[in-house]
Amino acid sequence: MKNVLFVLTCSVAIFASAQDRPQRGPYNTLPGGVVDGVAIQDEVPVRAKVEYEYVRANDVTWQKRVFSRIDARELLNHDIFLPYDSFENDGVGSSFKPTNASEIDDPTWNKDQTRWSLWTIILRHIMLGDLTVYRVASELYPTAEDGHSFKYPIVRQGQNDYFEVKSYESAINGIVASGGLGPKLRIYRPNSEDTMDVIKTSQTLQEYLDSLRSDSDYEELMAIDLESFNKWWNMATVNSPVRRDAIKRFVPSSNIVAYHIKEDWYFDKERSILDKRIIAIAPVARYTRPVAEEEASGPVERGELLVYDETGKAYLFSAAENEFVEYTEAVEEHEMFWLYFDELRNVIVNYYVYNDKNDAQWMSFDDLFWKRKFSSTIYRVSDKFNREIEEYKFGVDALYEAEKAKEKIRDWEHNLWHF
Repeated sequence: MKNVLFVLTCSVAIFASAQDRPQRGPYNTLPGGVVDGVAIQDEVPVRAKVEYEYVRANDVTWQKRVFSRIDARELLNHDIFLPYDSFENDGVGSSFKPTNASEIDDPTWNKDQTRWSLWTIILRHIMLGDLTVYRVASELYPTAEDGHSFKYPIVRQGQNDYFEVKSYESAINGIVASGGLGPKLRIYRPNSEDTMDVIKTSQTLQEYLDSLRSDSDYEELMAIDLESFNKWWNMATVNSPVRRDAIKRFVPSSNIVAYHIKEDWYFDKERSILDKRIIAIAPVARYTRPVAEEEASGPVERGELLVYDETGKAYLFSAAENEFVEYTEAVEEHEMFWLYFDELRNVIVNYYVYNDKNDAQWMSFDDLFWKRKFSSTIYRVSDKFNREIEEYKFGVDALYEAEKAKEKIRDWEHNLWHF
């Protein structure tokens, strides 16, 4: 009897904690008892990934590390990049500003009701604390982009760090969004057109407000939402202006131009099979080009992240104007960050991709990658120089070189067997 009560107690506790977290995937159940379909898709949040086949080190007789690009322009890859989402902008920055996990699906983040793109899933679960983000480079050596080796994680202590730890939120927003400092908090003086910046002192906010009780500015300051005021006050440094929330625009899924994957191709003699396993994945977006290549005397840091609207116009945050301005100069593509793919599998196993032959039999994103239902082009193969193909081959020759790398692996497998 005690065991039964214990199980029931644990089940209630798990159910209660699950209610605090948003649903894993888009359900077809809506408020008011509406079911958008024939059957309720209630199996979505309970699926678990199928573990990889265990491979002993002694059974791996041959291995090659390969980096490939999954391009959004390839027809076969559209299931990964579609449908697009979008963020409502209030003219300055994004209106999407979740403060807890229950607000992650706020309507200002416009998502499809039945399925989401891989980027939508990744961004959602980064904020929910289910994924560890790895920077593409060290802050000390920003030009050495070797983040695919998982050397630079943005460390999180708990699942709600994005909503509760300001430094973690800022670090994530600095990668998945474009923006800058928020506008200064200003006071309009009575009977005057002059304005005054609120400067943080060594006092607490309450002590600061108490010191102004007899001042004409006090009433205007008290009209500000105190909870937000306290947050801005704590974020500011002493003797510096107090600023409102940072201005940012999140990158929508239409801005993701490709995914880079790091995978190992290996021969397992125990199973007598040449297999492939994805180790890491990185979304690729567009950035400004800071210095022309012919003017660069050494390694050049990447530019600023660009955000594109529905019409294809690129926007960049201008610190001078404290707003987003249209950007029309040259752009270049870079990896935004890296994710450990096996960790990502825990998430994408509960999201489906479109099946144009049968709406009732959609495979999961995990199935898509496992069955390799995508098209990719090799851009780097492990060698003594540790370089990308485009560093020694250009244009069409680079594509030929990528195909040549595939042929070498196929030849190795073919020559392994004796007929």
